[in-house]
Amino acid sequence: MEQLERILEAHGGAQRWRDAHAVMARVSMGGVGFASRLQANPLRDVEITARTAWPAVTMADWPYPGQTAVCEPNRARIEADDGRIVADRSAPGATLRSPSHWLWWDDLDVLYYTANILWQTVCLPFTLAREGCRVEELPPVDTPEGRLHPLMIAYPADIPVLRADQVLYADATGLVQRMDFSPRFASPWMRASQVFTGTENVSGFTLAACHRIYPCLPGGRMFGMAPLGWIDLDDLNVVWNQ
Repeated sequence: MEQLERILEAHGGAQRWRDAHAVMARVSMGGVGFASRLQANPLRDVEITARTAWPAVTMADWPYPGQTAVCEPNRARIEADDGRIVADRSAPGATLRSPSHWLWWDDLDVLYYTANILWQTVCLPFTLAREGCRVEELPPVDTPEGRLHPLMIAYPADIPVLRADQVLYADATGLVQRMDFSPRFASPWMRASQVFTGTENVSGFTLAACHRIYPCLPGGRMFGMAPLGWIDLDDLNVVWNQ
């Protein structure tokens, strides 16, 4: 069995994922990268819905009660409960990369960044089965946690990628243990590793509920200091296609 197939089966299977419409969760998220842009606590117990087939995420009662935030690849917006558009931005990725947004993020910046990170986090590893996604098996590596099997990942152009040079590491059973990457909004030499723990069985899928991001070397060695960032997922739930 190829490594990608083993990973997909270990997490519930690609066919079952095709029958799912969305994943819902209550999310808390933060870290150094947000604090450096004057957004120390961007998400606290926020209910999100992540579409499985397309990188679209909604956030209920965010950034304020009575508002809903919606993020898609080419648009980020915030709507009031009465349907009014509170804030709207086309091409939010280009705006996020502009010099005027290097040091400070507004609500739409936070929405675009967190939504894309959350979509890849919640939907991994099934994003790897999308048409146009390319994976390359790399030689196994020995770590203090045991031997891991890496895959280098290249997403298609229709997927907003805020993390370059992604390498996924799975154990012998196919369960994802970590994801190494180069943050696009940090120094070009920086590498980081997102560690997946707290796995739960959610409607037949194996999903990680606890994520911590640490600095690491290009060869994959992590620094076990305080995490650079964190994502906690509670009340995970799958919504099925009708």
